[in-house]
Amino acid sequence: MRNVIFDVTPETVQKVAGQITENNPDSMAVLAPMSGNCSVHAPSKSGKHKGYHRIKLEVWIPEDAIKGENALHDFGLVTLLRLPKSRVQPHLIRNEDE
Repeated sequence: MRNVIFDVTPETVQKVAGQITENNPDSMAVLAPMSGNCSVHAPSKSGKHKGYHRIKLEVWIPEDAIKGENALHDFGLVTLLRLPKSRVQPHLIRNEDE
């Protein structure tokens, strides 16, 4: 599993977006909203992903926006979520005094 970073600052989001294009000068960042189906699953009690919440979602990109077949096989993805602070464990929330 990859790390999940909670309570990110706008500067962190800006840095990640910058790294997407800096490390891949022939690429661009795209902001696409969640579309279509979305489902949220409680953590499983057993198995490979025991103890992890699972969010399955779809992002739809218009067909006339991408050139060529198999173009989406060459992409990276980061997901930005909004969560109410009241639903996040306190130790994952930045101290406002920092």
